[in-house]
Amino acid sequence: MRKRFYFSIFPSLMIFLMLLMMILPKLSIFDKITGNDSVPIASGFNINSYEVILDVGIDNKVNVTENINVNFYDYGKHGIYKFTPLWLEYTGRNGKTIKRKSNVLNYRAEGDKYSLDTVKGKARIKIGDANETVFGAKKYTIKYTYDMGKDPYRGFDEFIFHAFGDYWGTEIKNPKIIVHMPKSINNYAVSFFTDKYRKENINNLIDYKIDGKTLTATYKGNQKGLWKSLTVDIELPEKYFEGGSFNYGWLSFIISMIVFGLTGYVVYLWSKFGKDHEKKVPTVEFYAPDGLNAAEVGYIYNKNQTSKKLTIALIIQLASKGYIKIDESKDSKKDIVIYNMAIKPNKVADVPDITLRRRVIYVKKLKDIDDALIEKEKTMMQYLFKEHDYKVVEGEVNTNKFLEVKDSLLDKGYIDIVSDNKDDVEKDNAAILEKHEKKLADYYKNVNEYDEKLKKYNDLVSNLPSKSGAENIVYSRLFESKDSLILSEHKTFYHAFSEVSNNLESSCKKKVYDADSAKKKNTTILINLLILILSLLSFYVIEDMDPNLGFLYYIAFA
Repeated sequence: MRKRFYFSIFPSLMIFLMLLMMILPKLSIFDKITGNDSVPIASGFNINSYEVILDVGIDNKVNVTENINVNFYDYGKHGIYKFTPLWLEYTGRNGKTIKRKSNVLNYRAEGDKYSLDTVKGKARIKIGDANETVFGAKKYTIKYTYDMGKDPYRGFDEFIFHAFGDYWGTEIKNPKIIVHMPKSINNYAVSFFTDKYRKENINNLIDYKIDGKTLTATYKGNQKGLWKSLTVDIELPEKYFEGGSFNYGWLSFIISMIVFGLTGYVVYLWSKFGKDHEKKVPTVEFYAPDGLNAAEVGYIYNKNQTSKKLTIALIIQLASKGYIKIDESKDSKKDIVIYNMAIKPNKVADVPDITLRRRVIYVKKLKDIDDALIEKEKTMMQYLFKEHDYKVVEGEVNTNKFLEVKDSLLDKGYIDIVSDNKDDVEKDNAAILEKHEKKLADYYKNVNEYDEKLKKYNDLVSNLPSKSGAENIVYSRLFESKDSLILSEHKTFYHAFSEVSNNLESSCKKKVYDADSAKKKNTTILINLLILILSLLSFYVIEDMDPNLGFLYYIAFA
C-alpha cells in the first residue's frame, strides 16, 4: 500500500490544498470567514456631491472625470482613497453575465498630491499629503482613461459602466452622471441598476434626459443618498462600437499549457510505476528471483553474512555462467586454479615504420663565383659556401637540387667531392626495404589472426549471460594481471570483499527496497508543488487570460 499512498493520496491532498488556496480568496464567503469585509466603513467624512463625466470613444475607451465634494468632520484626516476595478462582471440585456478586464490609463488627481498602487485587482489612487491634514469641505477631481476593450457581445452592442462603486462605505449625496457617447443615442433604451446582474432596476429613482449623444442623469432616491453602486446601461445596435483593444495576455495561457504537460507526465509516472501488483499466495521457490545474483540473495537472506562468503558465491556463479573455469592444480590438489574463459585478444601494434638512410655528400670549394657560372650554379655556390669553404649536403630536397648542377660545377673546377656515400646508402636501404617487407607480411598476418580471435570472443560473450555489477567487480579483480591464477596465491583479491559489500548495499536498495520508487515519489511531490506554484501565479497573481479561455483554469484544476 506504500506506493498507492505516495502516488495517489499525497498528490490528491496537494491538489485539494491548491484548490483551497486558489479558489477561497476568489469567493465572497472568504471575506466573511476571515472577517475581511470588502466594503469599508468610511471614517470621518461624507460625500456631499459626486459627479461622473464619461466621454466614450468609438473604440470603447472612456475618458473619465470624477468631481467629488467631500466633507471632513473629524480632525487628523489627510485625504481619500479611490478604487477602480480592473476586472468586473457585466450582465448584458441577453441575461448572460461575463467577466471583462479593463485597463486604467493615465490615472491622476488634479491639483492634489497623489500616489498609485493596485490592491486586490483594483487600481487605487491615494489622494492627499501625509504631512497635511484636511477639515471641512474639500473638492477632488480625478481623471483617467478606462479602456474597456473590444465589445464582447454578438448581435448587439451595449455600454455598461459601473459609475459609483459600493466601496465608499458612506452615503453619496447628489450623485450625477453625464455620458457623452460617440454617436446619437436617441430612442435607445437606458437603464440604471444598483447591482451587477440587472435585477435591482432603479429607473424610478433616476431623473435623466437624452440629447443626441449626451445622457444626463441624477439620482433623487426619495431625498436619500446613494449607498449602493450605480450602473448605467445603454442598449445599442450591433457595430455601434468599432475596433477596441485586446486587454488580455498570454502568460496565464502558457502556464496552463505547462501545467497540462506536467500533469500528463505525472499521469505517465503513475500508469507505469504507481499501480500495486495483485496479491498472490506465497509459494516455495527453488531458484533465485529474476535479476538477483547469488550474493544479493545471500545478502537479503542474512545481512550479517560475511562479504567473503558472498564474494565466493559470485565466483561460483561466474563459473556457472561460463566466464571462468575452476579446476584443481596439477601440482597440488589443495590449490584451486581459476581460468579466464572469455579472454579478449590484445590489439595488434601499429603498422611498422620504415626509416631509410640518407645520402650524404661532402663538398669542398675550389674557386670563387665568377661570370663563367650560369645563374643556377651561382645560386647553388652561394648556398653551399655561404659561411665556409666546405658543405655537407644531405636530405632529399637539398640533395636533388645539388645533383642538378653537380657535374657542371665539377667539370668547371669550382668544387670537389671529398666523399659521397651513395653506394653504401643504396645497399643499406635495399636491405632495410627487404626487412620492412617481411615485417609488413607479419603485421598483416597478425591482423588477420586478431580479427579471427576477436570474432570468436564476441561470439562467446554474446552467448553468455550478462554480468551484474558485483560479478564485474569479482571478475576484474580475479584477472588483474593474468588470465589464470591460483586463488590462494592472489595477493590483492581481498580488495574485492569491501567493493562487493558496497555494491550489494546499493543494488539491494535499488532492487529490493525500491529506491527508484522513492525517487519517483519525490519527483511527483516536486512536480505537484511546481503545479501548485504555477497555478497560483496563473490564476491568482497574473490572471490575464481571456475569459473565453477561462475553462482552461478549471481543466487544470481537474
